[in-house]
Amino acid sequence: MKGIIFVKLNQFVDELWGEEFWDALLQEAALPSEGIYTSVATYDDEELFTLVGLIMQKQELSAQQAQFAFGQWMFKELLLAAPPEAHKFTDVFEFLYGVQAVIHVEVKKLNPEAILPVFEFIQETDNSLSFHYISPRKMCYFCEGIIQGLAAHTGQTVSVEQPECVHEGGNRCVMKVTKVG
Repeated sequence: MKGIIFVKLNQFVDELWGEEFWDALLQEAALPSEGIYTSVATYDDEELFTLVGLIMQKQELSAQQAQFAFGQWMFKELLLAAPPEAHKFTDVFEFLYGVQAVIHVEVKKLNPEAILPVFEFIQETDNSLSFHYISPRKMCYFCEGIIQGLAAHTGQTVSVEQPECVHEGGNRCVMKVTKVG
C-alpha cells in the first residue's frame, strides 16, 4: 500500500487521539517499517491492518466503525491529491463513475503497480447507484466512509448499504448508494 495512506492515518489518529496515542500504536505494533512512512514509498498492507486492528482494540471500535471513520476523513485528503478533472464533479454518482474512468486512470499513469479497487457498476436509477466493490484488501467499510465524505463535499445526502459483503459471508461486496431528499 502506498505510504500516503499511512501518512494520512497518522494525521487522522493525531487529530482524534493525539500524537502520544500514535506513538503507542507504533511501539506496540513493532512494524517492519518501524512506522517511518513516506508518501511515495510502498509498504506491506499488513502494517495498515495491524495499526487499524490496534486502533479498534484500544478505542473499542468495530472494523466497520474504524474503517468508515478513516474513509470519511480521508475523502478530503484524496481530493487534494486528485487530478484536476476530479474537481469538476458536482454529483455523487458522477464522481463515483469518475473514480474508475478518470481518477484511477491517472493514478495508474503515475504508479503502474498501484493496486486500486475496481467499481463494476450494476444498476442506476435517478436516486440510486449499485456497484460491485472489488479489492483484494477488502476495505469496503473504508469505501463507505469515502462515499459519505464525497456526499458531504457535494452537499448531497446519501445512504450507503451493502446488500452483500464479504465480511458478512457474501461472495463479494455490493454497494448501493441512494440519494436522500
